[in-house]
Amino acid sequence: MKIKLFSTWSKYSQTSVSHIKLVTHQQEVWDAIKNYQVVFDTALTGDGKTLAALLPAFYERELGLGQGLFNYPTNELIRDQARQIGKWKNEFNIDLQIGELSGAKLASYISAEGFNKLETLRNFANDNKIVATNPDIFTLIHRLHYDRRGGNKARLAETWFNKYRYIVFDEFHIFNAPQIANVLDGIAFNRASLGERFAAKFLFLSATPDNVLLRVLDKAGITSKIIKGEYDHDLKRSDTHRRILYEVDLDLVTSEQSNGGIENWVFENLEYIKQFFSQYPKSKGLIIANSVFAAKRIVRTLENANLGLSIGENTGLTGAKIREDAMNKQLIIATSTVDVGVDFAINFLIYESLDAGTFIQRLGRLGRHDGFITYQVIALVPNWVKDKFSEFYSNKTEVERETFFQTVREKVYQKPQEFQGYLSRWGCVLSTIRYCFLSQQKDQYQTLIERYSQEATRLVGATPKWCRLNELKEHKIIIEDLETFRGAGQLDIWINDPDTNAVRSISLLRLLAGSDFKLISEDEAQEISRDLNEPFYQNNLGLYAQITQYLSSYELVEVTFTDYLDRLNLNMAQERKGFFIQSRHREIKKINEQIEYLPLTTCVADPSKYDIKALRRIYRLPALFELHKVLDLSRQQYPVAFGLDALLLDSLLYWQKTNEIFFAGE
Repeated sequence: MKIKLFSTWSKYSQTSVSHIKLVTHQQEVWDAIKNYQVVFDTALTGDGKTLAALLPAFYERELGLGQGLFNYPTNELIRDQARQIGKWKNEFNIDLQIGELSGAKLASYISAEGFNKLETLRNFANDNKIVATNPDIFTLIHRLHYDRRGGNKARLAETWFNKYRYIVFDEFHIFNAPQIANVLDGIAFNRASLGERFAAKFLFLSATPDNVLLRVLDKAGITSKIIKGEYDHDLKRSDTHRRILYEVDLDLVTSEQSNGGIENWVFENLEYIKQFFSQYPKSKGLIIANSVFAAKRIVRTLENANLGLSIGENTGLTGAKIREDAMNKQLIIATSTVDVGVDFAINFLIYESLDAGTFIQRLGRLGRHDGFITYQVIALVPNWVKDKFSEFYSNKTEVERETFFQTVREKVYQKPQEFQGYLSRWGCVLSTIRYCFLSQQKDQYQTLIERYSQEATRLVGATPKWCRLNELKEHKIIIEDLETFRGAGQLDIWINDPDTNAVRSISLLRLLAGSDFKLISEDEAQEISRDLNEPFYQNNLGLYAQITQYLSSYELVEVTFTDYLDRLNLNMAQERKGFFIQSRHREIKKINEQIEYLPLTTCVADPSKYDIKALRRIYRLPALFELHKVLDLSRQQYPVAFGLDALLLDSLLYWQKTNEIFFAGE
């Protein structure tokens, strides 16, 4: 099926800054942030949300907005946006210092300055007016993580919140209930620290404002403002609108994972790819796969095909230099690392998607730059998705993007699970943990504790709620998962790809399924991290590995349990030990020796009511929600979620008695 998406044009406002004419949403964000504590900018991809976020920091210093903390969900985006901020600073001749803070940057600052993390972060706040960082570091700071070993528990958090009273979250729609709870708790602590009058302003740049977040803010009496762009379509030229997206030819093509997915499509269409670049020789292309291992295999396929094209790679297992070099290649192979805002000058795009969000997000990579004759995109979708599109569009339909995106979100893909019960289930635990830490220095923080209890009760859940914390005394690993922005990653290990100089932390289960690797010592891993100027990811498993090859197909990996899974409560988050992995990896015995006694956050669903397919269908679980079939000593197979996914599953199932059958909605 072929669909033509019209060009998209954003309406100019009445305001110019220097020689730059602003569009409506940029002006409205600037105005709104002066009067509202929380603002959402939902302008379309390519419409200048970065500049919208920067204007208050550049020009509202007297209102305390001149020092900003900008949170980006990936390190790739931190690098990209730090460059963008620097570009706009020079464009407007603004004199301010910009700091880039990722895990790798923090490690290099510590090494260069010879200070510990706490001192380095204090110095960093003193040196920089705008900080481009990630929400993980933001969470570690505001959750008092760096102050726990001694001294004043809240000193660093209060230093940063006093300094940065303008806090921006980019691409916030990609996050889920645990991240929303963490941010709400940060807002509560901010208001408690600074008082309602001087509390920080929060700007969320998002494709859609989160319903859970909006409901909580409204219930707490915190007024928020949602801002949209104003658009016209298919104009040839305009004095009142700026073109933000060019006309795009979209091909919807059936592709099933059971038949090889995007890998198979690329292999079968090598000649088509070659012909496109031959017909349009100045083209640049991007292929986005759902899996890093699929992307690696596609790179190998294209390099072996000798298409006469330069091939680049940009995945989570690609080193910084190779990612940077990839930007100059004709055809880049990527994963979700490029989903969230990284700007590519391309006119040819092939992608697979997981849901409405990734479908729209990836489509938004195309059509943003001029200089090309044509803009072609091939979206690989399952049969049922293509059939859904056929209900609303005939072949060669022409449509404007706003209507098209609305159809994709509301009519084609099912609406994803919002996990509305997560906040009431786990929010009070999150805030009570902080309350507990502050109470250790009650004399010093008495006023702060009282204010925080009030703010957290309004925003996150009844605080302090000691009964919930007491329930977790025997399940301490749950607290560790709960407090981190994206979970503690208990099954993640340090991995190095020597071919691309990549260092990262990755799920052991996924690694075993998609690659072969050798285990190395912790000292060797530390040396590699140091030589590559990458952060060293210490892990509870104590496993450090180097990839030796990527498998040509996924290897079967199974999980077993050495006891009876129903000895602890089913349908509830519990800490469990005693898991083993079944895999043909040559060092699986050594791996299992590390796993057997590792405490893991788990939620085990009652197998008399659910299997994995039923759980996914009934509760509309997200595509990347991880559920594993686990065989216990009774030879019974259970659906099991680990880490933050376990807490999310708990928020759906915990109210069910394990000897009765309940269904969603009852």
